[in-house]
Amino acid sequence: MDATRALVDDGLDTAGLNTALAEATCLGVTVDAAAAELRIDLEVLTLPEDSPPPEHHRVVLLLTGVSRVAASMRLHDWHEPEPRVLPLTLDTLHEGVAAFGGGALHGWEFIDGASSGWSLWRELLSFDTEVSANPAVHVLEFAQQEGVDPRELDVRIWFQGIRILDPEGNDVPTAEFVAGAQRWWKAHDKCDPRTMLPDVAPPM
Repeated sequence: MDATRALVDDGLDTAGLNTALAEATCLGVTVDAAAAELRIDLEVLTLPEDSPPPEHHRVVLLLTGVSRVAASMRLHDWHEPEPRVLPLTLDTLHEGVAAFGGGALHGWEFIDGASSGWSLWRELLSFDTEVSANPAVHVLEFAQQEGVDPRELDVRIWFQGIRILDPEGNDVPTAEFVAGAQRWWKAHDKCDPRTMLPDVAPPM
């Protein structure tokens, strides 16, 4: 499945989830190949409905029915004409993500988005591993790149379903998760001081 649009309409709120993932901090990635699951630990931007914003809001994005994971870790110094692909495997993916020390998920399309990003790095793979025989329904793609660091990491996961968990492992309803992010970005667009953060660009 190289196309990134969902193969079936299973009701997944991809637009809402993409909003909720924008500018989230990636704290770590854990792969459970035996269970065909991939866990992404995140700190996300959210505003409660009627209380002050939390100092930290950590969640787990649990991808289920994972069938394939591909990644490209590259080093591209300014004096080198082409990027150098660095070694990385499915088993060491967590180390590759951790090396960025909590990088932001920049952009607005992560789940079932356009395939333009994948087309740029699919020939520069550190690994491309089949995890299970589950048919791919959705794709999630994210990148890690910070400041002047010449390294960059792109990750693409083919999967079937998503669960949102709190740090204790309890399920968070997708609608609740998305609503908190939508409130945050709506307030940000109005220059709400609660959303003026040093690592998030101010509204245009």
